[in-house]
Amino acid sequence: MKEVKKLLVVLVAAVFFIGLFVLCDKYSENVKADYASQINPSIVNQGSSGTGSKGQTVDAGQLSVEKMVQNMVTKDYSASVTLAAAGDILCQQSVLEKAYNSDSEKFDFSDDFQYVKDLFLTSDYAVATLKTTLAGKYNGSSDEYYGYTTEDSNYNSPEVLADNLKSAGISLVNIATNHALDSDAAGLVSTIGYLDQAGLVHVGAAATADGSTDYTQNVGGVNIGFIGYTNSSNGYSLDSDAECVLNTLNDYDAQSIETLCNRVSAMKDETDLVVVMLNFGSVESDSIESDQQALAQKLCDAGADLILGTGSRVMKPVEKLSSEDETGQSTRSCLVLYGMGALLSGETYASSEKDTDISAVFDFNIARNDFGETAIQSFTVTPVYLNWYNDAIQPIPVCEAKDTDKYTEMLDDNAMDRINSAYEGTITHLLDGSGLTSTYENYAYHVSLQ
Repeated sequence: MKEVKKLLVVLVAAVFFIGLFVLCDKYSENVKADYASQINPSIVNQGSSGTGSKGQTVDAGQLSVEKMVQNMVTKDYSASVTLAAAGDILCQQSVLEKAYNSDSEKFDFSDDFQYVKDLFLTSDYAVATLKTTLAGKYNGSSDEYYGYTTEDSNYNSPEVLADNLKSAGISLVNIATNHALDSDAAGLVSTIGYLDQAGLVHVGAAATADGSTDYTQNVGGVNIGFIGYTNSSNGYSLDSDAECVLNTLNDYDAQSIETLCNRVSAMKDETDLVVVMLNFGSVESDSIESDQQALAQKLCDAGADLILGTGSRVMKPVEKLSSEDETGQSTRSCLVLYGMGALLSGETYASSEKDTDISAVFDFNIARNDFGETAIQSFTVTPVYLNWYNDAIQPIPVCEAKDTDKYTEMLDDNAMDRINSAYEGTITHLLDGSGLTSTYENYAYHVSLQ
């Protein structure tokens, strides 16, 4: 009996120390990162050896471990933030016409975002895709509309749009789209310049060859990395001697995909969460395409946590992908939005017979636990309908429009038909085949990923 008790004691002790080892291992990378900023760089360099204050050789990893217990007590690794995201900002001629004031002879798009801006402003950070150039007046491929153009689907929009987006609560835009070169290389450089003037962060392109096309933002203590890419540029390309840079996959080119995956992996090593903003897929397709799915899986395997897909002007289903090890065990996951639709455009259901007038604003709840592990816990979907009313084309929240009388005076019978269709149809379409379910509260649909 005594031998059995001794054996039990040994087993309990073994389990305790194994658990302690695993716990320390979970914390070690975060602790090392914290201490790297507090220790003389000449002493610590990615775990290499250096000389301590008394001349003895000290290993950086050992030094961090010695302080680990103190860090575990004093450091709080947990955090919870929200990230809002919308689809394309597309300025077709009807959008320009509504935004133009003939009295002042100026453009103003601020009214377009009047009813959705709170969805961005109440989130910790908000992003969208800018699917036009801001080349400057008379600098587009033509100047048929007061110096700006939508002719032949080559877009050059008034530069005030950047200020209006910033005021609406959007902090970052992806400019790597199929319309990025509509105003040539000079137009791309000008677009970047106007965005910089407005204080609107951009990814997907750079004005110089050595400029950064990616961006990392600390949001409430969570480091989120953003990478922007487009699968095509509508047949336009930069000259070999062009100074600016556009991130393109060149129609799913294998080498370009490998480059993107390598960038995702590198960013994953430096951040808590990696978001890939990707312009891909057929313009009018509302289903997931095989090329899209194959690319998304590669990005998941490389370390992407969230893929925000645009390109199609209608919404596509979402999917939660997993990466597996050689034993078939899931090692990580990635949430993929294959098509987010257009938050702003001049298209209607009547003209396209497709749901080009319906999109959504997504809000992702991102949490980091006490071990420093970061994941998307859930997301909220607020369907929006592009309503034409008086002098504006405005995305308005679908569920609020149906459940309240806030927008009654703005909505005719056709608009209400579209809102009734999108009320449940949007979330049904988005979650189709994903295995995910939603609950409805406060005029939005809530989807748990746990």
